[in-house]
Amino acid sequence: MDKLSVRSYIKTRSLLGLTATEIHDELVTAYGPYVVSYCTVARWIRRFSSGRESFYDDHRVGRPITTVTQRNIDAVQDLVLDDPHISIEYIVDILQISHGNGFPTSSLLHNDNCVLKYASTICGNSRVAFGDWVTLLLETRVGSTIVKSNQSKLPTWIPKEEPPPTVVRRQQFEQKTMFVVFFMTTGPLLVHYLASGTSINGTYYRDECLKTLVRNLCEKRPSAKTRGIQLHHDNARPHVSGIVLDYLREVKLNVMAHPPYSPDLAPSDFWLFTRLKRNLGTYPDARSLARGITMELNSIPIEEYQKTCHKWIERMKLCVEHQGNYLEHLM
Repeated sequence: MDKLSVRSYIKTRSLLGLTATEIHDELVTAYGPYVVSYCTVARWIRRFSSGRESFYDDHRVGRPITTVTQRNIDAVQDLVLDDPHISIEYIVDILQISHGNGFPTSSLLHNDNCVLKYASTICGNSRVAFGDWVTLLLETRVGSTIVKSNQSKLPTWIPKEEPPPTVVRRQQFEQKTMFVVFFMTTGPLLVHYLASGTSINGTYYRDECLKTLVRNLCEKRPSAKTRGIQLHHDNARPHVSGIVLDYLREVKLNVMAHPPYSPDLAPSDFWLFTRLKRNLGTYPDARSLARGITMELNSIPIEEYQKTCHKWIERMKLCVEHQGNYLEHLM
């Protein structure tokens, strides 16, 4: 959704008496968490309330004020560490720092070594190395088992060609529900539901997710336990925290390092999430949704899990052959 459409929607809904929080909730529910920040919604409501008619930005004269400060560098770094997929536009909205020729926000990400957000040409070597390593691992170590960890939010989905539904009165929107799913080539291992308002940090991920996963593995494989298991999860902040890494070493659970910004190399992204969203219906509450997800995962034939593993290997090979390029346009 482009900026002008967002601003038009903000004006219309504010004229109907909705607050900034309510309008922001509607936009996030319809278009996802990065469509616009709450601060931007509140700012445009103030402008429209003051009589502003135009949806366009004010003309700016002169060079933007440089905001390369240690405080801003630290703030950008915290945002990126919390969400590795965050966009520059969203960072600009949150921190209210410039993004233009005079001072691009991207300089905080690149020139100041805050973080390296890899384009395909930059992270190609990392992706190629990962593809080579995983292909070798899966093709030569027959006894190895891959356990996938996935986190997915299940919001209300609206087709691209359809506008968001018009709501005359304030309605109670369904809250987003997050689950952590672990699966392997023989089927699901764990479906963990996060209570509303709960966020995942390293301690939560270790105590509520990984410890339960290890118990399930030991029950499923009483002789081998975690031996031969390769855990694959992305490089989100909770996954790479010190207490998580210490615990994984303690239980002798090997981790497959995932290259940054590579959803095309994650079975959860190119297979599982799409399947779940396609087949899951509407559920009245989180508990019934959790049961629905578990039933759907259990209904998938083992052959389908195994076939996905083989597709994963093919994607790795394709990634290596194309020097780390992203795969969606190649498949």
